[in-house]
Amino acid sequence: MKNREILEKKFSKKEVKHRPGKEGKDLFYIETPSVIKRLNEAFDGEWSFEIKEKEIDLTRGYIWVLGRLTCGNIVKEQFGFKAFAPNHEKGFPDFGDDLKAAASDALKKCATLLGVGLYLYEEEEEGPSPTRPASEKQKQFIRNLLKTKGKTMPEETLAKLTFEEASKLIDRLKNEESN
Repeated sequence: MKNREILEKKFSKKEVKHRPGKEGKDLFYIETPSVIKRLNEAFDGEWSFEIKEKEIDLTRGYIWVLGRLTCGNIVKEQFGFKAFAPNHEKGFPDFGDDLKAAASDALKKCATLLGVGLYLYEEEEEGPSPTRPASEKQKQFIRNLLKTKGKTMPEETLAKLTFEEASKLIDRLKNEESN
């Protein structure tokens, strides 16, 4: 298998994670260890990653890094970002973990430029997969809409909803509300 085929190969369903994004949409992503494994597979471990620049902005509360991924004669650079919040136990942010998170973000973005996980962005634009589970934001919105009507839905039923089913239910509940 060629490097490009390896890099662009889809990840297993177990490796694809999702989290809530803007406007109730789920964002799909791959965790850093899976990206590292994919780079190792494609380049037999012959790649490197370095942080070229970094800044901690205490006023705005974030860290950014400029990372460089080198695979043979291919070089890709991208920025990674991490907002930080004070560590309430220590009374100040844990910059070590925040820098690590920003570096991981930069590595994953560089790898995306090589095709790693790029298909996940394409699926986002095409819309939700019919088998994708409903997001927590959707479920909470449904609970709130039902509560305003004096109704409830069993949690087991909510847990089984797909993203598409939840969207349709939200639309239907909103329409009932306006009629």
